[in-house]
Amino acid sequence: MHQVLITGATGFVGSALAANLLARGVKVIALSRNDPDSIRTINAVLTAAHGCQLDVSGAVENHLTVIDTDFSALENILTATDLSGVTEVWHVAAEMSYSPHKLESAINTNVGNTARLYQTVQQQAPKCRRFYYVSTAYVAGMAGGEVKEELHPFSQMVNTYQTTKWSAEHSLHLLSRRNRLPITIFRPSVVVGHRHTHWVHRNGFGFYMFQDAMLAVAGAGNCDLAVDLLPEPRLDLVSVDQLCADACSLTLRSADSGEFEVFHCSGGVAVPAEQMVQIWADVAGVKAHLGNPSTSIEQKFDRAVRLNQRFMRIEWHFDRSRLDAVTGRTEPVKPLSAQEVWALCAWYAEKPTATQTSAAEKAETAEVI
Repeated sequence: MHQVLITGATGFVGSALAANLLARGVKVIALSRNDPDSIRTINAVLTAAHGCQLDVSGAVENHLTVIDTDFSALENILTATDLSGVTEVWHVAAEMSYSPHKLESAINTNVGNTARLYQTVQQQAPKCRRFYYVSTAYVAGMAGGEVKEELHPFSQMVNTYQTTKWSAEHSLHLLSRRNRLPITIFRPSVVVGHRHTHWVHRNGFGFYMFQDAMLAVAGAGNCDLAVDLLPEPRLDLVSVDQLCADACSLTLRSADSGEFEVFHCSGGVAVPAEQMVQIWADVAGVKAHLGNPSTSIEQKFDRAVRLNQRFMRIEWHFDRSRLDAVTGRTEPVKPLSAQEVWALCAWYAEKPTATQTSAAEKAETAEVI
C-alpha cells in the first residue's frame, strides 16, 4: 500500500492533494506546523474533500496521520519509525512571498528546508521510491513562448518566489546525483479552483488577486475602471482537480524509471487578457476597459495587482508531453473556457458560508513550515 508523506496539507494545493490521495486509498502522513492536536490539518483536508466532492470521512480517521513539525528540529522530530512505511513524498509547502525583503527567509524555507527534508527521508525512509517537489512553471522566467520540461540554466526572475523555487530545483538536482532517492520536479502553472465545483481557498493569492481588487473597486462605488494590461496574452490556468489527477497518476504509477524528472502540470491557454478583465468586471458588477490608470481608484487597483500584473502581460506555452506520456494521457488537457473561468470567479466572489469560513479555509495557500 502506498504511504505518502505530504507537507503543506493545510494549504489549498496541499489539502486538495491529501484529500485526493486519501480518496484513492493511500495512507497519508501530513507534516504540519503549529498543529499539536491535528485539528487544523484534519479540518483543512475535510474542507478540501468537500470542495472536490470526495468522501474521505473513514479515510481521515484510519489513513491520515498528522505530525506537528518544526523544521528547525526536523531531524529530531521525524524518526525512522515515522518514516518506515513511507513510499513517496510530496513536498508542497513553501514560502509564497514575492518581496525581496523576504529573500533570506524564503531561501531558508524553499531551498534549505527542502534539501533537509530530502536528506532526512533519504536517510530514514528505506521504502521511499520518489521525492516529489512542487515548484512553479514560472521558473522559466519572463521570456514567454514555448517552455520545455527541463531544468533552466538561467532565467530572468522578477520576484523572490520565482528565484527560490528555481534555486530549490537545482539544489534537488545536485542531491539526486549524490543519493539513491529519485526526484520529480512538478511544475504547476496558475492554479485555480475546481473545474466543476469551483471550490478554492479565498485568500487573494495568484489569479484571484485581480478578482479581489475588482470587488474592492465595486465596493468603493466606482462605475468604470481602466486596467493596464495588454489585450492578447492568455494566462495558463490549471484547475486544482487537474493538478490532483496528474499528481495522483504519478504517485500510483506501476513503473518508475528511477530518473530525475521534470514535468509541467499546465492547463493550456484560451482566454485573452482583455476578455479576462471583462469577466472580473462582470462578476464584480462594474465596467472595465483596457487603458492607462488615471484616477485615484484606478491607480489603487493597479498597485493592488502589481505583483501579478507582469505575468498577465506575457504568454507562455508550457509543454507537458512528458507528463502526459508517463501518466498515459492520450488526449490533450482541455483549457478552461471563458464560461468556466466566469463560473470560478463567480463562486469566489460569493459570500462564504459558515463552512467556507472555517479555520481550515483561512489557511495560507501553501503552508510555510
